[in-house]
Amino acid sequence: MQNFSNITVFDTVKMTKDHPFDPEGSLFTYYPDEKPEYVHYHDFLELGYCEGGSGIFIVDGKSTPFQGKCISIIYPGQIHIAKSISQNKSFWHFLYIDMYSLFFNFPAPLINSLKASNARNYSFPNIISKVENKNMYELVEAILNEAAKMQTNCIQIIQGMLYSLLTMHGRYMVQEMKGKLSKKESLLKELGKVINFISTNYMKPITIDDLEEVSSLSRATLERKFLEYAGKSPMQYIHELRLNQAAVMLIDNTSSIMDISFDVGYQTLSCFNRQFLKYYKMSPSEYRKKHIF
Repeated sequence: MQNFSNITVFDTVKMTKDHPFDPEGSLFTYYPDEKPEYVHYHDFLELGYCEGGSGIFIVDGKSTPFQGKCISIIYPGQIHIAKSISQNKSFWHFLYIDMYSLFFNFPAPLINSLKASNARNYSFPNIISKVENKNMYELVEAILNEAAKMQTNCIQIIQGMLYSLLTMHGRYMVQEMKGKLSKKESLLKELGKVINFISTNYMKPITIDDLEEVSSLSRATLERKFLEYAGKSPMQYIHELRLNQAAVMLIDNTSSIMDISFDVGYQTLSCFNRQFLKYYKMSPSEYRKKHIF
């Protein structure tokens, strides 16, 4: 089991070949909070589908805004956190699956042929909208509903559907350069506290001094290691999280641009406008006009 400083492992059930997923016999419903408390990871595969609402999923340091119907596929060891954008919280269902217990009777070559069996060697999207891939959305929905009903031959049916789903997800996977992932995991162990702090506090005023204190690293070391981990400086990373959230809010609610800028952590409207224009190549008002029909 991985041990990331200040990052929580959230696994409460031991799975077996007779009980390879959780929950059984019910559909787990979750409404991500606007202010989640911690990032976490699992030793299991996590599947989810969103029925509505909007928010942000942060997985392995990458933030992905979502709106409406979409799925999440989170592999073992991927640190993540989900948050809603507005008081009308997003509406998710999740299922946890031990892939090796579920596929216990599958030939090893068949399982090893799945890119999902070595997901850490690839880069890929964790969040996929129904508009982008209707088949994958419907497969995730069917898998979770099958687990909730627990009818005859449920495990065999889920085996087939999950194998198809993971094969489809493999189409999105691009192999990483050798050594890049092991380096990233090593950096994550050192940056765990600061990643968790940023992921749960980026809407508040944050300075590089705050991050130094949280990380117990010198400023130069923190910035160098963070650049290696995320491909951007800590402050650039914070701006990206804020701007992704702002982009969803511009479409999803009728708040003024000034209110949105304050809600996502900017202390002045001019700073927000400048950062938004730099990131999205258009002003917040232009972005809102373009995406609201």
